Amino acid sequence: MSQYHDDEEDENFGDDEDEEELEPEPEPFPPPPAQASDNPLPQATLPILVLMQQIIDAIKTSGLQDDIKEPEKLHSLGNPPKTTPPLDPIMLMSIKIFKTLALGSQQMYDGVRAALSEHPTGPFEIHSYYITRQKLETQTGITEIRTDMCPKACVAYTGPFAQLENCPECGVSRYKTDDKLPEQQFYTIPLGPQLQALWRTPQNAFFMKYRNCRTQEILALAKKNGGIMPLYEDVFDGKEYLDAYLAGQVREDDTLVMFSWDGAQLYKDKQSDCFFGIWIVLNLSPEIRYKMKYILPALIIPGPHEPRNTESFLLPSFRHTSALQRSGLKAYDGHLSKYIITRPFTAFNGADAVALPKVSGQVGHKGALSCRVTCGMPARLRDRKYYPAALKPFNSSTAGSGHPDIDVCTLGGPDPNQYQMNLRIMLQSKTITSYNQNRRLTGIVRPSICLGFEANAMFRIPMCFPIDLMHLISINIPQHLIHIWRNTSEARFQYTGTKPDFIVLDNERDWNRHGDLVASTHQYLPASIDRPPRNPAAKINTQYKACEYMMYLWSLGPALFCLVLPHHLWTHFCKLVCGLRLVHQRRITYQQAVRAHNILNEWESEFELKYYARDEQHLHLVRPSIHAVIHLARETIRCGPLNLLAQWAMETTIGNLGEEVHQHSNPYANLSERALLRAQMNVLKAIHPEVDTDKPHPRGSLVLKHGYLLLRACDRYDHKILDCDELRTLHNFLAQRGLPLVTSLIRWARLRLPNGETVRCAWKELENRNTRTSRNVQFKSGDSLFYGEIQYFFCLTIANQKHAFALISHFSDPDQDLLEQSHQTLYVAHYHGKQALEIIDVFFFFFSIERLNYTSVNYTVNRSWLRSHMGIVKKNYER
Repeated sequence: MSQYHDDEEDENFGDDEDEEELEPEPEPFPPPPAQASDNPLPQATLPILVLMQQIIDAIKTSGLQDDIKEPEKLHSLGNPPKTTPPLDPIMLMSIKIFKTLALGSQQMYDGVRAALSEHPTGPFEIHSYYITRQKLETQTGITEIRTDMCPKACVAYTGPFAQLENCPECGVSRYKTDDKLPEQQFYTIPLGPQLQALWRTPQNAFFMKYRNCRTQEILALAKKNGGIMPLYEDVFDGKEYLDAYLAGQVREDDTLVMFSWDGAQLYKDKQSDCFFGIWIVLNLSPEIRYKMKYILPALIIPGPHEPRNTESFLLPSFRHTSALQRSGLKAYDGHLSKYIITRPFTAFNGADAVALPKVSGQVGHKGALSCRVTCGMPARLRDRKYYPAALKPFNSSTAGSGHPDIDVCTLGGPDPNQYQMNLRIMLQSKTITSYNQNRRLTGIVRPSICLGFEANAMFRIPMCFPIDLMHLISINIPQHLIHIWRNTSEARFQYTGTKPDFIVLDNERDWNRHGDLVASTHQYLPASIDRPPRNPAAKINTQYKACEYMMYLWSLGPALFCLVLPHHLWTHFCKLVCGLRLVHQRRITYQQAVRAHNILNEWESEFELKYYARDEQHLHLVRPSIHAVIHLARETIRCGPLNLLAQWAMETTIGNLGEEVHQHSNPYANLSERALLRAQMNVLKAIHPEVDTDKPHPRGSLVLKHGYLLLRACDRYDHKILDCDELRTLHNFLAQRGLPLVTSLIRWARLRLPNGETVRCAWKELENRNTRTSRNVQFKSGDSLFYGEIQYFFCLTIANQKHAFALISHFSDPDQDLLEQSHQTLYVAHYHGKQALEIIDVFFFFFSIERLNYTSVNYTVNRSWLRSHMGIVKKNYER
């Protein structure tokens, strides 16, 4: 199969979605904004708007029987069992083998079954592939909803198209023959049975209570701190959720979900577009929420064509969810041992800049009001294209570009009342001319399909459309900056006379030299970074991955671009790095959000002055992605950490489902079946925990407290310490604790942190000549954070208990000038080797870091630079 890849956006896909402005002392929990008018929306008369209102009405007035036709399945949905019948030994063995071979084919399963049946001590009986699949369906209750569609993906035959026999767009027949056999269908996987399974067992029901427990903790913390949230570490810390909870809109038994969807090309070398939808269960803790077994498949739209009327394809999934919101979903709470009525509360809807308008109904990234946060800032027109520049160009000659300067600090966030007023204006359009005028005036193309959800079981529009941090900072901004510095692609422009100082990599020799420098960093990066950035000069046009861009610009960037950018542009770039590192942390404090807001606002204003410089010919350098950064901090306050709402889970699902496609003669049907099988296996793991067995710890490992694990290699016999510095450090450490002095100990080579990352040591990495470096760490000593190189790990028995420690070599204090000039993003320090040894408890490690040999024109001595605390590269763990 060809390489399966993400639907990466062009650099002009300025992104994303929503945000409010951050002020120094906002009200912590102000009352929710006044509700928009409860009067019904006016009935449209323009066909394009009438059609959308019909789709919304089909969602709002639906019943569960509209999609689930079989009476026994409807009865099961309304009367879920308290427990699931146990699996007999043969079926349990069959399912375990089936699960192990899930990425393979039916032929592989049949081969294993045949081999077991011929075993000399057996035969061992397992069920056939067909019987096992049938049992999966009956045990889990998960089946697909099949819906007819145009083979060219123009429409799905749902809602207003349900009775048609020919596509209204292309005229192709719906059926192959007169016996009503459809040309093509797509799968929708109902949400209700998947949620019921998560509530059924005691363990998963306990996990589903995380939201309630966390909410009470947050309210107590806010009360203790005078109403201010000091720390944002989940969506429940965000103002949007807390307002809805305090207003009684979110109930105790509700199940908060997020719908996420995106498209991708299944094969690299041919048209093969297909679209995926998933549900993310926000009730679960972030530590498990994004694991594969908790990601619920929603729908698969087969290719090779991109769907034209997207809402008709989303309708079955949204209609089923809307019906559950109205009637409630009966589920058995295995933790409390009682039935409950839960509602799927659709909190957020996630998509990238291209897919979001199909759900939100707003204009795309090239519109006059293109901001995904709907802040209302008008873009400036040049050559029939809009660019969101705040500053008015000098001598503007284009109508639509001459409005006065805009202070970005005064821009607001998403406003549901304004949306309602704008939508009413749009729906009253009588002609195509008035429709086009109102579209430019309001930024709305059509009503959002999300209006079909129950108003009291969702965050209001457009508050439910968060910024997609993944595509914004991992693709859009990096691609755009690289194109500017290279003067390539759509950022390219002609100049006369002196070359602008921001074009620094247009020379092929300089670009290739820079690319070689990026590739040379691999050996210094931790092995836990599974996709280090490749040479951009050779690979940036061949599927350069989002995680590569992140490491390239936001981790290595301050060191790499110090050598090529003029100093004032380098410090300006470091401002962006600083702000993005802050908002992309797993946990962000209120003070950090304020700092990020201020520094990103400064960066955007300075970007316009330094790059666009009020020159209308440079207006195309200000893309929507540049504008979007001013909203990131305020959106963090509103929604919680934005990396928890980004498209990472969606893109990962696209990748691993695509890898399971092996039937290339009919890949789209194969893909749909794999998504259905994924949903069934997820539910099976939820209701039969014995099927979902954890991997055992590695052989010879030593289990410590708090999820830490010492891993081999280790000394078979006591290692006698011969180095004087090591021995002195050890004796001082033992003497301070009143422990007997020793001269030998057992060394360990590796430590696994609770986040799954493995830290190594100089003892084995140097001995084995590893190609990657994982021995440099950030650690805590006293109340401060430091960086150092681990020499080795060892254990001591204290009070009859084993305690693990590490011998570590401290790096020096950072170069303060570089640290300040880089806005705390470039940490340059000396390596002192064994002259700066210290012994610390392994529980003080946070994550491994990269350490490069760094040479600058201002520094002729080799130094080591370490990145400062940066949540966007490695997961942090706070005990």
